[in-house]
Amino acid sequence: MRYSIAILVLGGCAYQPGSFAHVARDFHGQRATVGCLDVAVERRTDVAVGPVLAYQFANRCDHAATVDLASVKVVARDVAGEEVALRPYDPRSELRSVPLDGRTTGEESIAYPTDRWMRQLCVDVAVLAHERQQQWLCIGTTAGPPEPAPRGRESTVATAGSMP
Repeated sequence: MRYSIAILVLGGCAYQPGSFAHVARDFHGQRATVGCLDVAVERRTDVAVGPVLAYQFANRCDHAATVDLASVKVVARDVAGEEVALRPYDPRSELRSVPLDGRTTGEESIAYPTDRWMRQLCVDVAVLAHERQQQWLCIGTTAGPPEPAPRGRESTVATAGSMP
């Protein structure tokens, strides 16, 4: 009898497809469904090296699905409208493609180094799930550029590269 109660409790905690919420926690930002993944992307407060994107994802399928934050394509637009491809700040090479078990969730925040303030970030979330059909989510901001860092604290972070 104890086992059946434990199974019922655990079963009720599994992610419900399309809900964009898990255990009383909503997914914030722009939302999309890509393959087995429900994904939400939100822009967080910029840090000294550049803008930050928060990713929340959930596997809507019963089997494992791929989550590849290292390969996600991010394109930014500056105040003049110029587009720049951004790469994640990953100094220890920790980002990689990983399996996400069925009906489970995850989240990660990633900074994208750049030498100037970006007013909009666009993310191809299809790459996150290794899907072929592009699916772009664009997140703008109404806030202005962050205050400059105090002098004497110089950053050694590389600037953004070009699109592949």
